[in-house]
Amino acid sequence: MKKILIVFCFGVLFLGCDFTDADKARRRANADSANAQLAAQDAVAVPSLNYFQERRTIAKWAQHWDRPSAACYVYLISYGNIIGYYVTDGKPASTGSLLTPEYKPQFSSSNGGQVQLPDIDGCYGTNNQGIRFFTASGIAVEWAGDGASYLYGDAPLQISVPLLGK
Repeated sequence: MKKILIVFCFGVLFLGCDFTDADKARRRANADSANAQLAAQDAVAVPSLNYFQERRTIAKWAQHWDRPSAACYVYLISYGNIIGYYVTDGKPASTGSLLTPEYKPQFSSSNGGQVQLPDIDGCYGTNNQGIRFFTASGIAVEWAGDGASYLYGDAPLQISVPLLGK
């Protein structure tokens, strides 16, 4: 019994030891980071808010566009240059927005816990990063690629550029 107790004590001591300087440095860095986070929280408390401006803006934005045939002016930008604008039927939608989920959970360690689902067109994959919209006359437009950006509003902006796709 005495031998078992001695072996057990050495095992506990052995498992409790740092094996390398890298382990010691990693543990020290983690402790320093945790201490810094606690000090920051003590020094500057999270304020108690009453107005919630960000939530108000997001809710108002969603309500603003929640109407049929909302005219929108979409200005296409290529590498910082505004090349023109479209008058659209509704605001642009991200090409990353989908009507169905991309993945479903699957509890198996071989696939990381999820399996890819096909899009509504039956295909798999990702889209270009960009936007898509319909012009006021019903033309489908997608704007994407390197250097492609845009801005939009519900009224024309004071920018002198041509109207595209009349």
